[in-house]
Amino acid sequence: MINKSFKNSLSSNRPLAIICGNAGFSLIELVLSMGIMLVVLSAIISLFTSLNRMYTTQGVAAGVQQVARVGIDIMTRNIRMAGLNPLSTSIIGIVQAAPEIIRFEYDIDGDGYIATDGEEDIAYLLNANNQLIQQRNGNNDSNRSLVDNVSDLTFRYLDADDMDTNDLDAIRTVEVSLTVEEPAGRDKVLSRTYSTRVICRNLSL
Repeated sequence: MINKSFKNSLSSNRPLAIICGNAGFSLIELVLSMGIMLVVLSAIISLFTSLNRMYTTQGVAAGVQQVARVGIDIMTRNIRMAGLNPLSTSIIGIVQAAPEIIRFEYDIDGDGYIATDGEEDIAYLLNANNQLIQQRNGNNDSNRSLVDNVSDLTFRYLDADDMDTNDLDAIRTVEVSLTVEEPAGRDKVLSRTYSTRVICRNLSL
């Protein structure tokens, strides 16, 4: 026999009560979740920015170093030829030697004299626009810019005993130092200095 109370509950219009837990998140839980997400997102953005800045800085540094090296290489090749005089017909060599400029001659075509319209009278100097300049025959109209953003160009002259000298006839070695600066973002400037020593073998002949 079916219990009357159970039978009555089935016949009534009241639904059976279903006990279950609360669904969804509370306001506090949502706020905490959003705070954690913002912290993580900020850390990711900061890391990405740092990596991007590091990549940019390294790229600029490599570029500055390469530019300085190219400028030094061009000067080195020419300075090494100073005093070349196959026919020994005249005095050819360094004609101006100062910390900020070097000017020299070489008879590259072997005709016995220095051409006034060629590349046998060369000077290197820094102009007012911070450019490394190659000058021919002492003529400003022949200036050719080789490297931009040069902050320093220095020449040092040594004799056969590696002692500093101001005597043009005694110079045997030239030390060249070139400093180039480039912007690297956020008002930051990268500076690289490249130096080398050039032995002028033709000057000792």
